[in-house]
Amino acid sequence: MAAGFDGVEIHGANGYLLEQFIKDGANQRTDAYGGTIENRARLLLEVVAAVAAEIGADRTGVRISPVSPANGISSSDPQPQYDYIAGQLSALGIVYLHVVEGATGGPRDVAPFDYDALRRRFRQTYLANNGYDLELATARLNEGKADLFAFGRAFISNPDLVKRLKTGAPLAQPDFATLYGGGAAGYTDYPSITA
Repeated sequence: MAAGFDGVEIHGANGYLLEQFIKDGANQRTDAYGGTIENRARLLLEVVAAVAAEIGADRTGVRISPVSPANGISSSDPQPQYDYIAGQLSALGIVYLHVVEGATGGPRDVAPFDYDALRRRFRQTYLANNGYDLELATARLNEGKADLFAFGRAFISNPDLVKRLKTGAPLAQPDFATLYGGGAAGYTDYPSITA
């Protein structure tokens, strides 16, 4: 916060440390941080509470990926686990919940999951992520299924994404061979539309 950021997003997704505690495919602990749904959620909730206490819940967000198999991390029954987490995070009053719906960077329908149940349990801002285009985001917004939408890869290949979405211009597709390659190619060389 001293560096001038608006807030912090705690990364509890994509098979990283906090998700390794959450998902029973990785967490084989038998202490207070393993076994039950509540115990597996404990570390995430403790981290979120500590960050919110330091900077304010209104500046704290959390990213989760309930069914993504990223980095080989799995859950045998993600719905009750993440329903519990969403309710607890809502009670902490954090500003938003960022949800990867489906496999991170992959199909949305990788496993059955009721994202609307998360939306109902989390009463603050719900940020939906994964495979959204203008049509799907507009439909979900109009249905009240989400408040905000992430367009990560689309922003990389479309530096003027907002303008393109507003005008209906076609989207440039990312060059996956150069994505995050460390240089300008595929990172800063995508053209903007002229109109």
